[in-house]
Amino acid sequence: MSSTETDGRSQVKPNPEQLLRVISERTGIAFPRLVDCSSLYHDFGVAGDDGYELIEEIGRQFQIDLNGINSARYFGPETRNLFHDFMLFLRGGNPDDDIVRLDIVDLKGTIETGIWQEPLGA
Repeated sequence: MSSTETDGRSQVKPNPEQLLRVISERTGIAFPRLVDCSSLYHDFGVAGDDGYELIEEIGRQFQIDLNGINSARYFGPETRNLFHDFMLFLRGGNPDDDIVRLDIVDLKGTIETGIWQEPLGA
């Protein structure tokens, strides 16, 4: 991350490339595959605690207040209720329908403002 001087104070300037580097390092997803419209859960399978820990790391590195975020909305629970998922499947449902898309572009918007922002489709 780079810094700028404003009124004698140093401020962290968000760097989208650094965001992609953090995501790649934490998840093992190849850097070139991380495009704006990629969903961490739906496209790459980042789920449960792995997703929560990734968001925490992004919050730390970009100084984002993550109070109130419910990471299960974006990454699902760490463990699934297989009976519930099976019954839902029998009724034609998909257990992933309740997981809100969190795309790379959403995270870029969050690091730009420094405040957690709900994804556009949430």
